[in-house]
Amino acid sequence: MREPEAFAPDRRLFGLCLFTLGWSVLVLQAGGFTTSIRAGMAFLDWPLSNGSVNPPGWLTEIDKFAEHSHRLAAMVLGLLSIVIAVAHGFRETRRTVRLAAYALVGLVVFQGVLGGLRVLLDKLNIGGDGNFKAAAFAVGHAVNAQLTLALLAFIALAHTMAWHQARHSAPRSLFRAGAFAAGLTLSVIVIGAVMRQGHFTAWVSAASDGLFIPSIGTGVVWWVNLLHRGGALLAGASVLFFAVQLARHGFPLLRWASLVALVFLQVLLGILSIQLPLNPHVRTVHLVVGAALFSSLCAAVILARRSTEEPTA
Repeated sequence: MREPEAFAPDRRLFGLCLFTLGWSVLVLQAGGFTTSIRAGMAFLDWPLSNGSVNPPGWLTEIDKFAEHSHRLAAMVLGLLSIVIAVAHGFRETRRTVRLAAYALVGLVVFQGVLGGLRVLLDKLNIGGDGNFKAAAFAVGHAVNAQLTLALLAFIALAHTMAWHQARHSAPRSLFRAGAFAAGLTLSVIVIGAVMRQGHFTAWVSAASDGLFIPSIGTGVVWWVNLLHRGGALLAGASVLFFAVQLARHGFPLLRWASLVALVFLQVLLGILSIQLPLNPHVRTVHLVVGAALFSSLCAAVILARRSTEEPTA
């Protein structure tokens, strides 16, 4: 059932969500760069850094700067999510959107807990040879960041004219195609998180096999890299198919063209990551663009689902 909407989009809530969305990208970039240079354990404690909010050396040493700036930016994101929840509690009349704003706080808090456990359960803190616990929480931290960004994108979308004007008579197959693409993309994100957090990245490919088959790594490392690359091709193809269907059913140019552009940009960045294995910035941007693609895709899928609903009498 479609919720009643007696009011025009709330520009203030939209502006707040849009600003927070931009800030969350900075948080993701900082976290991705921290992982890319392997600076996640620059500080052995949490939530403080060496027992301080202003630890010595964090402005001059790159590993400490990466990790501490990520923590500070994440703290600001937590405060912004609380502001969003409170503002929606007072100004938003739609129950679904209000609940989404409250859930955002939960995801951000959960994200902080995952990040903290990744540090506190690292082998540098608990000893031992293996580091499975820390790696598992690090993967969860990486994946939850993508889900948080997607939820925030949905909340922002709910305050746009595109949401209020979604009155197409789209077939349910459109939503199913989008949901399949989103699920496949999320699976690629999970595998990519395992690669990055487990340091399973086999960046080099055999010249005779092009850019697809990893030429280094054995066992799990080789298979994880192959699954990520193969999954990325399948996910990219499914997103492009969904974009074509959006265009066929009259969705705005920006809605489907942005998906096409992000897919090709992400593939290019993936290739550059293989070609430039020592450049942490390329891998970080690859992560950020992947998040932008997943969030944009989720927003488009939600609009497609909304467009298949029958308007209420």
